[in-house]
Amino acid sequence: MAGSDERFARSEAFFGKDGQAKLAATHAVLVGWGGLGSHAGQQLALNGVGKITVIDPQTAEESNRNRYIGLWHDDPTPKRGDPTPGLLKVDMAERLIKKINPCIVVKKVSDTFISRSGFDAIEQADWAFGCLDMEGARLILNEVCAATGTRYLDLASEIIPGESPEYGGRVFVNAGGPGCMVCCDVLDEDESRDDLLGPQAKQDRGALYGVDLSQLKGSGPSVVSLNGVVASLAVTEFCVAQTGLRSPHRQLTYYAHKGIVTLNRDEPRDGCYACSLRSGGSRSDVDHWLNEPCRDWLR
Repeated sequence: MAGSDERFARSEAFFGKDGQAKLAATHAVLVGWGGLGSHAGQQLALNGVGKITVIDPQTAEESNRNRYIGLWHDDPTPKRGDPTPGLLKVDMAERLIKKINPCIVVKKVSDTFISRSGFDAIEQADWAFGCLDMEGARLILNEVCAATGTRYLDLASEIIPGESPEYGGRVFVNAGGPGCMVCCDVLDEDESRDDLLGPQAKQDRGALYGVDLSQLKGSGPSVVSLNGVVASLAVTEFCVAQTGLRSPHRQLTYYAHKGIVTLNRDEPRDGCYACSLRSGGSRSDVDHWLNEPCRDWLR
């Protein structure tokens, strides 16, 4: 077990000794160490997950300081356009996890998940936590997890500004049964297609709807508290599933502006390609993504 018996005494009071042992024997992969991924990683470490792989090619930036767990005040975070190298996010992740519990095995993949090392890490894990920003990347990760048989949790937070802003997030879980983000209509397929076509397609779509993407500086609003709630929902669903307390809920949606969390029980559509991969596919069915140009911008 990744730690002493006393360390997890109060967790065992909930999960049971067998449940805690199952967490210690679990290998989780975090695809993205950012506002959501750093929250999830911290909680996985505190819950005693025995092995954690972190996949992220990027370095920390100054604008990350409002929400990244484990980003210290003296870490290098160059401002946009500054050539000074920042702290690798995978190094930040390893440092935080090891400070929480040095017994946890940490593996780092400092590359996009759309890489041979990224696909290998996902295939070797029991659970994948998708903490991504782009719908195109979610589409690919959904297929990779289906083809490799890796149980998958997708995390998303969102703030829609305006006179009456809407904000919150959602968690989608595919623990091996039928139904994924595509056939449950969670994934925005139009946005996914634009992401896969590249930055110019997104620019064209923005122009069509009157959005000047150059003014967004590559990101929208994001705050630590919303990310924390979404990550906590995801880690709870993972823990109760892995320890055998209950089956995970397929989709939880957090409407923070209303102060509620809703449970979606909609049935998936038939004929889903990604779901067919989970029932009869293999890693070879998704390796074609490694040669697609989209891997260069879906980071």
